[in-house]
Amino acid sequence: MRSSLIKKIAVTLPLSIFIMSNVMASDTLYVTSNKLDGNTVVAFHEDAHGKFKKIGEYSTGGKGTGDLEVPSLKKDPTHPLLNGDDPLISAYAIEGTADKKHLVTVNPGDGTISLMAVNSDKSLKSVDTAIASDKFPVSVAIFNNHVAVASIGSTNNEGSIATYKISNGKIVSIDNSRRDLAARPSTIRYSSDGEHVIVNELVTGKVKVYAMIGDTLSDEPVSQADSPRAAKDRFQAIPVGFVVRGDGKDDVLLMSEARFLTADFKLREDKGVVPLSPLYSWQTGSVSTYKLTDDGQISVVSADILTGENVEGGEIANCWVVLSADEKTLYAANALSSSISTFDIGENGEAILQDKTAYKDQSEKLFFADISISDDGKRLYQLIGNKGQVMILNVGENGDIEHHQTVDGLPELGSYGMVVL
Repeated sequence: MRSSLIKKIAVTLPLSIFIMSNVMASDTLYVTSNKLDGNTVVAFHEDAHGKFKKIGEYSTGGKGTGDLEVPSLKKDPTHPLLNGDDPLISAYAIEGTADKKHLVTVNPGDGTISLMAVNSDKSLKSVDTAIASDKFPVSVAIFNNHVAVASIGSTNNEGSIATYKISNGKIVSIDNSRRDLAARPSTIRYSSDGEHVIVNELVTGKVKVYAMIGDTLSDEPVSQADSPRAAKDRFQAIPVGFVVRGDGKDDVLLMSEARFLTADFKLREDKGVVPLSPLYSWQTGSVSTYKLTDDGQISVVSADILTGENVEGGEIANCWVVLSADEKTLYAANALSSSISTFDIGENGEAILQDKTAYKDQSEKLFFADISISDDGKRLYQLIGNKGQVMILNVGENGDIEHHQTVDGLPELGSYGMVVL
């Protein structure tokens, strides 16, 4: 009897260990709902069979704007910036700490940011809120216990950034850290060593670098760059999401660029060309890359690398990007083409288009918003901004992207941001 028991343990123990390790390695996705009457973060968890389901919805303690886009808070289903599927036009509106114990998200409805504790069962609890530096906070960056937030203000000609600290379960505003931009910011990040804060501006196309001085920021940018255009008739670069690649020394910035404003900053009227933009057409999107030196100086490496073969007819509205686990492939979500493009990224940061449609929904009616990637690089998570869904995609060893699952559970319009823990 004792012998049979030992054999039974020997057979079952490895299986139980496998199951436990599989569960512990599973991902949890967090997306902010932007609900008008009380903002929430919605959680989706992966079970032992690799399937995702909604496990909860947790109050942030702040308010969203519903399906209204900031800063105008007006509704126009025919206008690509007023239809409600992309309320913030930013990346990293929700971000996790390195130890995965807290999340920080923005509440554009009441101009606050929320600190949320991550419980052992992956549920969340709002533990503190702080007033943002301006109306309509849109993007968060975290380095150790330092937090930087970009906010729009009342108009597209305002905007500011400021710093905070996470301390003893609170998010604390740093006095005199606000820096006015006089332009609408989109996304904010820290350099890989935490010594600099980078922010891009939506319509000016500028990328600005501030130095961290203790807990606050340099009074002025230590350097800045203009988003490049390949020719005079090339549409303006509208930078949204970007990724910082680095190891504490010189960094590479990998920047998405939508191209929907003409050279003279107008929309091109063209009915029926783009399903998700029924009155206007766009030029092919792009990626540009930059070198960021250890002392905060920024310079262009790759300029206006197209998500297609030509400036017309390629994939459009590249607004979000993520980097593969080996940091050699960039995935770019093209919002209005319902597609993901891939780029080879060289050691020096040079970008070369690999596949303009590594994944594509041929209907071109799904708004591909925020994109995230698992730590091992085997899964992509794509927020569908006009359906209240998250699409889960498998990445094969050869780089092929295949649909795995689509989960519901978000408001049809208005959700933003996504972080994977």
